[in-house]
Amino acid sequence: MSGDALQVEPEAANASALIYNDRGEYLLHLRDYFPGQIWEPGMWSLLGGGREPQDATLEHTVRRELAEEAGLDLADLSPFATEYASHDDGTTVPIAVYAGRWNGDPRELRLTEGVMLAWFTPDDLHRLRIADTTSALVRRHAAGLPRMQSGPEPGPGPEPAPAPAPAPAPAPAEHRPAPPHGTVPHIIGVHLYLERPDGTVLLGLRHPESAFAPSTWHVLAVH
Repeated sequence: MSGDALQVEPEAANASALIYNDRGEYLLHLRDYFPGQIWEPGMWSLLGGGREPQDATLEHTVRRELAEEAGLDLADLSPFATEYASHDDGTTVPIAVYAGRWNGDPRELRLTEGVMLAWFTPDDLHRLRIADTTSALVRRHAAGLPRMQSGPEPGPGPEPAPAPAPAPAPAPAEHRPAPPHGTVPHIIGVHLYLERPDGTVLLGLRHPESAFAPSTWHVLAVH
């Protein structure tokens, strides 16, 4: 997607929701990994979808999609931009983007499409599999928000705390005998498999720049 117009154009046939919270984070949707079946498979994107005949306006479209995909109903949504998605065949589809504030927990939502929903700050986006245009859209919106305050204004401080007690002396190092002559160390991989009683398994999405299996889901592992 691309574009800079801060308006919703009438010819747009799709609508998406740019959802943010008071901490400056943005709600992103991890799409199913079905190459050839869905658009942007396995990537983080905005919630939304195509306009249907019963949708009187594009705001109705995005509200219907939020309800169907995540059971989410936002009090306020306002037009933010019109973006343009380019398909592999070269066609371009305009997407009306609506912005709305929400401070809930995405883990409590009823997700019916895709893998998961999660909050991310603009500084996190470079670690994700996400379209450059979606990342730019989030950053452009974040740049227009008021600066977040990191804490209360400075004032008279409390009485100084008493000096901490001296730390205890470290325990003596454990003595281990030297390995036999000719010993060769071996690198052994260790995987941690965590499963809940309901059968769900904990996986981690590996960093796109990982030397092994980048941008793929994997059990927790280390050497």
